[in-house]
Amino acid sequence: MTSLLQFREKLISFYRQYENLVSIALKFLVVLTAILYINGRIGYQKTLAGVLPTLIITLLCTLLPAGAVAGILAVMIVVHLYSLALEAALVGGILLLLLLLLYFRFTPGDTLLLLLYPLCSIAGTPNVLPVAGGLLYSPASALTVFTGVIINSFITFVKANETAIAAKAGDEDLIARFRFLLDGLLQNKAMLVTIIAFSASCVCVYVIRRLKIRYAWYVASAAGCVLQLIIITAGELIYDAGISVGASFLGVVLAALISAAITFFAFNLDYSAIENTQFEDDDYYYYVRAVPKVLYTEPSRSVKTISTSRNAYGMQDENFYADQDAPEGDYGQDEEDDAGF
Repeated sequence: MTSLLQFREKLISFYRQYENLVSIALKFLVVLTAILYINGRIGYQKTLAGVLPTLIITLLCTLLPAGAVAGILAVMIVVHLYSLALEAALVGGILLLLLLLLYFRFTPGDTLLLLLYPLCSIAGTPNVLPVAGGLLYSPASALTVFTGVIINSFITFVKANETAIAAKAGDEDLIARFRFLLDGLLQNKAMLVTIIAFSASCVCVYVIRRLKIRYAWYVASAAGCVLQLIIITAGELIYDAGISVGASFLGVVLAALISAAITFFAFNLDYSAIENTQFEDDDYYYYVRAVPKVLYTEPSRSVKTISTSRNAYGMQDENFYADQDAPEGDYGQDEEDDAGF
């Protein structure tokens, strides 16, 4: 545990020292992953999916606020969909516009969760996002995860049915083409089950971690992960949603490990040293329970100084020891008496 605390303090100290550089580098990687994810799934506009445009857009997004980055990524999705079919671009554009307006109205402060969804999806750990939202933000983070799930599901549907969508683009029945796209989204049982599981998990984690109990964050993370697994398993059994329970179980386990790491860095408390105190002012009497944070402190060093004295015949009398902090390399020295012996 001491080595972990030492690593934690060194990592926090490094981040504080190079906060701007680290933040820019991490944002660049997150945005680059999101753009590569979009280009890999629906990269129908080959010019936009090229290496040079990808790097330019990534560098531009790195310098912009997170909300503007989400808007640029939405525009990229619409451009790619337009290269496939006009109907796909219209449905996708309206869907993205409604979701982003709803998102920016209620939860504009946790855009990082939305930008991290492609990265977590690639890594197979989207289950960690509702848990992290409940730990670090508010219950409204469920809306952020809700937005990410819908966008990812729509992109996945378009990728799986790109041939049919491109073929229907030449049909005369415009309503039928729109209906095909909307039905593919609204009748997606896996998406609906995932939305319910993630939203319930986010709210559950937030409520439990706000309780005045020991290890509240760890209990909240465990409860949120278990609730996710229960809802996903029940949804698969009842609706045959096509969700892999095994993959969901692995994702929940990884989510629990990542949430434990988040708790270790953000809310690590020493419950063995709880202090209860009370004080008053003119209007109230206060009862306070203080729980100290677990911090690593460097052990203090004490140097033993040995001094000797000699008698008039040059004989050493005895050693005198004193525990005191002394400069490194100062070990005392022999003292001669006035006789010069």
